[in-house]
Amino acid sequence: MKPSLCLLTACDSAQQSLAAHTVPRMRAFADTHGYEPRFIDSDDWQRPRGWLKIEAVRSALECDFDFVLWLDIDAIMLRTDVDIRTAAVSDASLHMAWHGPETSEILATGFVPHFNSGVMLICVNDWSRDFFRQVWDTGQLPHHWFDQATILHSLGYDECLGLGPDRPDEPNRSRLARLDTAWNSIPGLAISPDPIVHHYAGISNPATRLGMVEADAMTAPLRERLSPDVRAAFACQFSLWREDAVMRDWVTAERDSALTELRAVTAERHGLRAERESTLAAIQAVAAERHRFLAERDDAWAQLTAVKNSTSWKVTAPLRWTRELFRRTP
Repeated sequence: MKPSLCLLTACDSAQQSLAAHTVPRMRAFADTHGYEPRFIDSDDWQRPRGWLKIEAVRSALECDFDFVLWLDIDAIMLRTDVDIRTAAVSDASLHMAWHGPETSEILATGFVPHFNSGVMLICVNDWSRDFFRQVWDTGQLPHHWFDQATILHSLGYDECLGLGPDRPDEPNRSRLARLDTAWNSIPGLAISPDPIVHHYAGISNPATRLGMVEADAMTAPLRERLSPDVRAAFACQFSLWREDAVMRDWVTAERDSALTELRAVTAERHGLRAERESTLAAIQAVAAERHRFLAERDDAWAQLTAVKNSTSWKVTAPLRWTRELFRRTP
């Protein structure tokens, strides 16, 4: 009798569009080999999305299975002809694909080799329960790989995280085995010649990732019946499509950033222009007020001059002098 296996994946409501394309292929794979599928769709997670994997795995490890096969929700089963239980190493409890030049074709510049947790074959035992409890208790490290960073740290792989040198004497590492990269081939980054699983990790634009997943999932049943060489050619093509899509996203992001900066500069210029115009208006108001004051002064002087030049002013001058004289006399 074959060991029992739970095929496990999980998502939240924001990832349902991905699940609509990937879960049917996972279910077909589970049905082919007699796995028990467990697909969890929930928004009631204890931690942010980057940690739902660990919560789901820990729950499954408490059930009566021999193995748990975890698949990220953006992983597509391309082939159902291989039973992953045949990849299990007898003395290992955790199996993950190593993405490095010795196991994969690395297509990305500056790629840092590492174990990828998007596909994990886990033996259900005390060690695995304790290991994933340790990962959960350690929590988030200062790295954008979320739970994967903590898994690698718990296995003594710190160098790829930029957290210091590796710790090859880490006891947990003795229970780790390498899974063939065919089980976790990442188009455009680290690929296998004839992949079993395409994992669309590392795509920041959700629309781009969904488009790639949709195209891959729709054609996977047709490609599965082709020869390995033709399947490999299609896998390379998906890598090229991903590269083009990511480049397009980069160009779009750079354009949007430039437009945002231009808008900010334009807004600043508009603000300076408005401020300048306000200052000019204030200056003009002051000038107008001064002009009005000068006009009133000149008008007053003109009126005074007219009075002084009048006959009545001249006739009454002796009276004003006499009055002034008496005013000054003690």
